[in-house]
Amino acid sequence: MEGIELHIHYIKGGSKPKELTASDLKSYLTPLLNPFGIINFEIRIFQSGIGAALTTHKRADALKFQAHYQKPRLMLHGRRVKIQTHIHEPNEILVRVLKREEKALLSDGHASLGATKPRGSLLQRQFNIISVACGNWEYTGPQAYYHAYFSLPVKAVITFGDRFVVLDYTSRLDNQKCDTFNSHPGSNICEKPASYRLRIPYSAITTYVLDRGRHPAFVYTLTEAPKVWVTDPTEGYRTRTVGVKALPLQISTSCHSYRLELSIPSDADQLLRLERTRVLPQCSLSSAVMHPVALPFAAQLSQLGVDLEQKGSGLSFGVKFQLQKLAQNGYLPPPVVSGVIKYVLSIQIEFGTLLTVAALRRLFPQLPYAGPLVKYTDMDIRAIEELLGHNVAAVGEEQSYQRSANPSTTMVTYRAEVTPACTFLAGPDPESSNRVLRKYGAFSDYFLRVTFMDEDGEAFYFDRFRGNAAIFHDRFKDVLTNGIEVAGRLYEFLGFSHSSLRAQTCWFLAPFMENGNIVNADWIISKLGNFKHIRSAARCAARIGQAFTETSSSIPLDPSCVEVVSDLEKNGRVFSDGVGTCSLEVLKTLQATQKSGHVPATVFQIRYRGAKGVISLDSRLHGDILRLRPSMIKFEGTEDTNIEICGIASQMLPLVLNRQLIKILEDLHVPNNVFQDLQNSAIEELRTGVSSVTNAAAFLEKNNVGIATHTTWLLRKIQSLGLALSDDLFFRDILDAVVLVQLQQLKFRTRLPVKEGATLYGIMDETDTLAEGEVYCSWIAKDGRPGHTVGPVLVTRSPALHPGDIQLAKAVTVPENSKLRNLHNCIAFSSKGERDLPSQLSGGDLDGDLYHIIWDANLIPKTVETPASYPRALPIDLGREITRQDIANFFIDFMEQDQLGIIATQHKILADQLTEGTLHPDCLKLAELHSTAVDFSKTGIPIDEAELPSSCRNNIYKPDFMAPGRKVKIEKRGISFVPEQIDFVEPDDPRRAGEPRPHRYYESTKILGILYRSIDESAFFTDLHNRSPILKDDSRMTKGVLVDLWEYVLAETTGIEWEDYVEDAWRMRDAYDATVYDIILQYSTSFPDPLEEIEVFIGQVICRHGYSSKRQREYMTGMKEKYDGEALKFMAAMRENDDDLTDEHEHVALCRSMACLSVGIQEPRECKRKTDQGRRDTFAWLAAAAVMRELEVLQHSRVVGNLEKGWGMFKKALRLK
Repeated sequence: MEGIELHIHYIKGGSKPKELTASDLKSYLTPLLNPFGIINFEIRIFQSGIGAALTTHKRADALKFQAHYQKPRLMLHGRRVKIQTHIHEPNEILVRVLKREEKALLSDGHASLGATKPRGSLLQRQFNIISVACGNWEYTGPQAYYHAYFSLPVKAVITFGDRFVVLDYTSRLDNQKCDTFNSHPGSNICEKPASYRLRIPYSAITTYVLDRGRHPAFVYTLTEAPKVWVTDPTEGYRTRTVGVKALPLQISTSCHSYRLELSIPSDADQLLRLERTRVLPQCSLSSAVMHPVALPFAAQLSQLGVDLEQKGSGLSFGVKFQLQKLAQNGYLPPPVVSGVIKYVLSIQIEFGTLLTVAALRRLFPQLPYAGPLVKYTDMDIRAIEELLGHNVAAVGEEQSYQRSANPSTTMVTYRAEVTPACTFLAGPDPESSNRVLRKYGAFSDYFLRVTFMDEDGEAFYFDRFRGNAAIFHDRFKDVLTNGIEVAGRLYEFLGFSHSSLRAQTCWFLAPFMENGNIVNADWIISKLGNFKHIRSAARCAARIGQAFTETSSSIPLDPSCVEVVSDLEKNGRVFSDGVGTCSLEVLKTLQATQKSGHVPATVFQIRYRGAKGVISLDSRLHGDILRLRPSMIKFEGTEDTNIEICGIASQMLPLVLNRQLIKILEDLHVPNNVFQDLQNSAIEELRTGVSSVTNAAAFLEKNNVGIATHTTWLLRKIQSLGLALSDDLFFRDILDAVVLVQLQQLKFRTRLPVKEGATLYGIMDETDTLAEGEVYCSWIAKDGRPGHTVGPVLVTRSPALHPGDIQLAKAVTVPENSKLRNLHNCIAFSSKGERDLPSQLSGGDLDGDLYHIIWDANLIPKTVETPASYPRALPIDLGREITRQDIANFFIDFMEQDQLGIIATQHKILADQLTEGTLHPDCLKLAELHSTAVDFSKTGIPIDEAELPSSCRNNIYKPDFMAPGRKVKIEKRGISFVPEQIDFVEPDDPRRAGEPRPHRYYESTKILGILYRSIDESAFFTDLHNRSPILKDDSRMTKGVLVDLWEYVLAETTGIEWEDYVEDAWRMRDAYDATVYDIILQYSTSFPDPLEEIEVFIGQVICRHGYSSKRQREYMTGMKEKYDGEALKFMAAMRENDDDLTDEHEHVALCRSMACLSVGIQEPRECKRKTDQGRRDTFAWLAAAAVMRELEVLQHSRVVGNLEKGWGMFKKALRLK
């Protein structure tokens, strides 16, 4: 054992010693331990407060230290202390944590812990506060005044930590909180004051004003509301609460400036010192005097509602939505919004609803944060109207090349975001459609997509240490029960899909009239099907949720085509669970919905009436036949007769090993070098991808970058012209960005591509050809060649936590005349044997599950473990018909009690810490609990926390492969990496601000840790740039290749009069820039680190701290789809020819695209925005692709013309002869 634990005690005798604190003791011992080579150590104070344990990973050095101070000559608080060796060995994981932290510390160039103290560590960080106010900066004449719409006198202490500002104060609980803490309402518990804690992250502060006047105070303007906790006055446990006590929801949603008045005037100078040492954000010195409020904020919002109904009676709902959003989201005071209603109405009358909505939406990023540094002339009614007038002109030009969304696949959706303290409005934006939205497409603005989240935008997770009951039951349940009022409409809870349940998102509906009927939530549900026989809220929600599943296409299919055939059941197992078949005629109908260029699929995942699952081609069927099975049919009684597509087996999906699979394979004795070879191969592909322009274009295409925008085609074209792409910053930055994203996937998610493997839809062998244990795997590769594998294969699916979730099978070929030969991009499982193979793979079935197949012999273990077999849980039965409120209650219960992610994380940690890995009984128990948590959404049964293994209850350390990476900076000079910063601040140090210490990490000795540490991002990029011929130059060039390309275009288009289109091109560029900026705003998940334009262009997000959250990955998919769609619209506009052309105005598309390229390579025109995002002039690259396409047309026509001319001369010569 490397480490050791020493105990430090006061010597008995004398007066009662002062209680020890970890931070004091660490400060005292650091200079004493450093000479012995002990730089990093852990202090744990005993419960008595008069002793402590010191743990270090340097056993020999610690024994030298103890021997040196063997005699009790150390003095602490005036008392002598002695040091003894503890008889028990220290925590092995803690020792490894300390070792890793010291390694990081020394690699950063520090010699001791003293050197790690941040700026301001010795300055005063705690101050007394006498009042807290919430309000806004508003203008009375040219002066900005702070208008406090809520004020709370308090005796509070504010602490400025390293990452947070924390305000602690006490106040008596209101009756509602009394009932929360006390099972006997009305008792005297409320006579005791409760402790409140308000926390503000520095990253949420946009402006900071310090007033050093008669009543010194400071005002923070925030991007998110503070998080607030309250401590039970009797039990002492801390729980989240909905916000500052007595602060109305309307104010916390719309007022983002918090004023805190200092108790001691001289403290203002201390705050200024903290700001100058960069502990606090940069402040402005100004008056922050509270100005009398003429009208309460609730009354202002109420008056705005009246004005929208009266002054704006002619406004459409879409316009009213944007106006309410301006006030409700805190962009403008309600009176200012009321003041522009008349002008907005005039715009709508003249230009229509769509243009008016677009002009209003463009206003949001243009508005600055109000405050003393912003002129009143930028925020008054006249300024707003001037901006709107400018936007109308810009948007009007833009509409000429905007195409409407496909109503069969997408629907413009209004959204609301509900946090503990706020309700924000968002959208509308196009989103994937579903059965309900298609049916009521003409009334899409009566649907509202509502997402519940924390103040920082992250999802709420189960927290056994900090209860969130008040958030779920007092706040979120109130919204689900009472609805959300928007622009005179009351939206009520409607339902959710299975995926949106996990995303904490659901649909709301405002009633409307259709064909003389009042269509409300209950009406819609009654038309979806008959659910009256279902007695479980979870199951009923799942069945109704089928109608809310996002589907790409919807095709009518007469119910008379449907046949129901029996399931194949044996030993209580359904071998055909969720799978059916169809005839070739029905298949062709489905294939017609596929995108052009895709291989016609033979397997589809569908929804039809009350059925769900997968259907595959059965060429033995003739005519229009769809065969379903009872396991597919979940309910009856629906009126809808469309077959909807939610998945298409149009291509073989690549196989990528994840951490769960790698860990199980390691425990099944697959050698480490196998995984290292896979990683090295993937890294070498990254290097090869940037070794030449040809390889770079192929590399970008492989990662789905630049295809829609024709960028990869353009790169090859530029290369063929002999122009130097290696001199272009944008080209180099694209490659760097895509390489970094892939490198982050390798390091922080351990995603290892396997060439000898595939991911395919699972179906059952309907022909009875396959024997027990056999599978048939068939696919069509990207190049169009068919393929299949024969021999031993490994079959699994994700998620896989149990070691038996990976099984061996025998892949076989089938006779030439077998009907299975007609199928591709799927794996057919045998219908024979005692137990179907899918159910052995973490409880899989055939209703749309994807299966991983591996035929790489190096990855196939010699033996596998017995698969798990968990008893199927029966859903909770309420014994009565389920109501919509029951489903809403289940939505709350699921948000509050879902522990799926926690279990998976704990499994990952324990599998690394325990010698047996996934085979350890604790890991096996977690795998079982994970199965229960997966089914929670269908059974309503959460996991019992008491069943969690004791080994994961207080497991506060994680393996290093779960640590955040180095911070990534995307700058004009390229990508850079900030060295890892280890947090050594003790929990009781003021710099901690009372917040728990971040997770601490140890070096994992298992394969995931080995793979993680083998990639050093900074070293990789240094080596990459040194090796690559197209990335080798370090000087950040200013002249881009597009300037050279422009000179080539000019030389090839002599006589083409393109200059007349320049102003049109500038307007198009302004519209494009605004569109990109809107995408940046919509998909950025962090205010201090917004997306860069280059990330939008490539459709991939560079994670600023290495690891991407699920939410970020989901956002990335949406961002790419949106940008590619918008980019195609702009390129189509550039290449559009005008009608009725005269001879003098031919080649309009070429002229317009040339004009766009000419303005694209210039500096952008000034645009009024809050922030200036990292510009990469992507517009120029779209224009360049459009120009070169049009130039090809011109050059081709010239060649044809020359050939025709030559042929004519030849024929003339023949005649002369």
